[in-house]
Amino acid sequence: MKTLTTTPHSGRSTAEYSAQSERLLGELSDLLRDDPYWGICVRLWRLLSRKRGYYGCKDNPLENALGVRADGIEPWRYQVARVGEKCRRLRGLAGTIGIRETLMDIAGHAVVAVACVEHENEPEDSAVAAGSP
Repeated sequence: MKTLTTTPHSGRSTAEYSAQSERLLGELSDLLRDDPYWGICVRLWRLLSRKRGYYGCKDNPLENALGVRADGIEPWRYQVARVGEKCRRLRGLAGTIGIRETLMDIAGHAVVAVACVEHENEPEDSAVAAGSP
């Protein structure tokens, strides 16, 4: 399996990477302000990036998600279970309080599940062979 890092191949620190990412997101946001999905995707990326820090993922953004394999659970299946948990939470919410946050959590778990599947299915050296960091 390939190794993922939070810092880009160029060797920049995570703080430098985040600052550049925010600058580029701002530029793209100016171009895509009429796209109804853009702002949501940016907020989702920020949410996932922030949560990565909460779970202590320093070298590998998927470190926490992939860690459930040690307990005999396929990482993507665990994420699907978390989606189910969030869907059950939605059923109990009254009005609109908490709905947006819960939907973002569901989207986040879905993205992490896809990233886990891709990580598990990608040969270790395929990124190097393709010239990717």
